Amino acid sequence: MKSLPASPSLEFLKKEAKSLRALHRRGDAACCEAIRQYDLSFKGKTDAEILSAKFSINDAQRIIARSYGYTSWATLKCFVESLDLPLFHGVSDKQAYHQKIVDSYDQRSAIYDNHVWARENSIQTVDYCPPKPGDSVLDIATGTGTIAFYVAGLVGPNGSVTGVEISKGMLKRCDEKLKASSFANLDFVYADAEDLKFPPNSFDRIYCSSALYWMTNPLAALRHWFELLKPGGWLGFNAWPDNLFLWGDGARQSLRKYGINFSIHEFTGNLEKTRELVALAGFSNIQIHEVKEGQYVEAGSGPWPPLTLDAYTPGQYPNPIVGVPEETLLLAQADYEAEVRKRTTEKGIWLDKTMYYVYGQKL
Repeated sequence: MKSLPASPSLEFLKKEAKSLRALHRRGDAACCEAIRQYDLSFKGKTDAEILSAKFSINDAQRIIARSYGYTSWATLKCFVESLDLPLFHGVSDKQAYHQKIVDSYDQRSAIYDNHVWARENSIQTVDYCPPKPGDSVLDIATGTGTIAFYVAGLVGPNGSVTGVEISKGMLKRCDEKLKASSFANLDFVYADAEDLKFPPNSFDRIYCSSALYWMTNPLAALRHWFELLKPGGWLGFNAWPDNLFLWGDGARQSLRKYGINFSIHEFTGNLEKTRELVALAGFSNIQIHEVKEGQYVEAGSGPWPPLTLDAYTPGQYPNPIVGVPEETLLLAQADYEAEVRKRTTEKGIWLDKTMYYVYGQKL
């Protein structure tokens, strides 16, 4: 299976298909292996039989799509076109955006292991699709290494685990824990999850917990991780619907009324969107486990931030409210507070914490 260019274009892919068809038309046997490999109807056929068969541009496009891991040209085409959607381009300064993420997680690194909910989510992400003994595993955005340490025990001494992280504060904590452990099959690496330097086909399992929504382009990130998997390997990650948490859903609705786009979790907004996203990245045998949970909280307590959203705009930089007139924000703030009151019951406000545990295989 081939790797797509870093910035694939339809024109490039169409030229590949035309070149393949041209080879067939000329009777050049150089095209036969690709046709035989990616079209089961030609499996076992001789070069002469392949070259004498009808072979249209649609056939050539299908072969090209399959050579990149897609079941059809239409799906590959949709993937390339989707990369240009505004939904996936909310970051205008990647370096500043990364620094914002780093600062946030550096500050929390010393106490991050006390976050029980995050730890449980990480372990559950593995348990729905655990690795086998001897597997090679990549843990993306490892944090303090919850998944990495857990799967290091599952894959055993013949397996290997690599945790990658952009926060050096988190990595420092991982290294401290590693020195205190007995694992010899585990290491941690400073790396950008959207630009990993591992060779294609390196891992049997890739996991990512509570981090996909931080990617500047989640679709491109999923495809990047797809290419790092070995054939037959699995990716597992968790994600949320777009109605998660009042400060996300309520704020989005309030801001949208005034033409302000707050896109957090929209790309995994529901089960259908999530499945489509994973399929566009090339994955097959997609499985999604929806776990509905939540709790009642008292309005004005706990994590109820103001509408400024300064601390929580994953996938967007700068903050979408930058430059918005103060009078507009005041109106949006009033709408937001009205939504809080509307949702308040005798028990408090229901804080929806529904989680999707998502898995896809590279065939």
